[in-house]
Amino acid sequence: MNNMAITIKDIARLAGVSRGTVDRVINGRGKVSEKNRKKIQKIIKEHGYVKNILASKLASQANYRIAIVLPDPQKDPFWLSPLKGIQRVEDFFSNYGFKLDYFFFNLTNLNDYIQKLNDAILSKPNAILCAPVFYQESIRFMQIAQQNKIPFICINSEIKHDDILCYVGQNSYQCGTIAARLFSLTNKIHEKIATITLGHHFNNASHIVSKLNGLRHYNNNFPFTKEIIDLGCEDFNHQDTFNDFCLNIYKDHPDIEGFFVTNSRAYIFLDQLEKLGIDFNKQTFIGFDLLDQNLDYLNKGAINFLLNQNPIKQGYLGMMNIFNYFIYKKEINRYQFLPIDIIIKENYKNHLEQESYDLELVI
Repeated sequence: MNNMAITIKDIARLAGVSRGTVDRVINGRGKVSEKNRKKIQKIIKEHGYVKNILASKLASQANYRIAIVLPDPQKDPFWLSPLKGIQRVEDFFSNYGFKLDYFFFNLTNLNDYIQKLNDAILSKPNAILCAPVFYQESIRFMQIAQQNKIPFICINSEIKHDDILCYVGQNSYQCGTIAARLFSLTNKIHEKIATITLGHHFNNASHIVSKLNGLRHYNNNFPFTKEIIDLGCEDFNHQDTFNDFCLNIYKDHPDIEGFFVTNSRAYIFLDQLEKLGIDFNKQTFIGFDLLDQNLDYLNKGAINFLLNQNPIKQGYLGMMNIFNYFIYKKEINRYQFLPIDIIIKENYKNHLEQESYDLELVI
């Protein structure tokens, strides 16, 4: 039999059951004996049956409201990339009854995050796609979503919890080990390496903690520095606070030989050092993400390496998991780690071109 032409009627005949029984197995509804379910699933797999999702959609006339809870991309340019991935599929999704509702929050305001997640829950969506940047509060809302049978999809900020449908993004621990490996390429033991975290508190950002753990674990096994210190400035938008933070780094730790900036804000840190007249050219800098501002510093040689977390793909794949869950009724892998790209001055242009090309092909 032609695999591409197999129908529900064919499957029913091969399994010796009614078409209604096959339909219940395909769509995951109603009661079917375990024996018949396994028999039908075996035939589907062997013959490569693909559900006609358009016919299924038109028959069901289902509508899906998806709540998108992200940091405001107008206040932090990094979030324009996940948003681009999400919006790349928005028109396509609308053909199948999906409507996206956006809840943008201030990334530096915990109360605003809580309010926007609460608003998203109250909107009674069919699913929530969220960047769970505040760990403790995210767990609470994941539990509420689970109680209300709302699938919760996480992107970018790695979080491990049974109440999520899936996480799409970087392996944060691996990011730390990769950064450590890059520091070790100098073939010398550094006096001191500093990690810089802007805008997050370590105790409420599990993805940042995982990066730091990865860095330290590598150093414990393959030493590249005598000491690692963790420095952070939550209120980096307050000029005096940020000035003092930067000045005190060089005052208190004149022997620092490298910086690992744990998020996309390496350019903000370097901008401030420049304004203060601090010479940072003797230190190794490792940061994250291909923002234009970061690429300017990479091109000038101030940033040595950027780790790309593929934020456009995070948004796109997060949405496709929702599509596959509701339309194809697929089982979704809970943890979907994306490759971490090591970007240097010599390869970033090719990478940007490939990223743009990939985006054109996704739908």
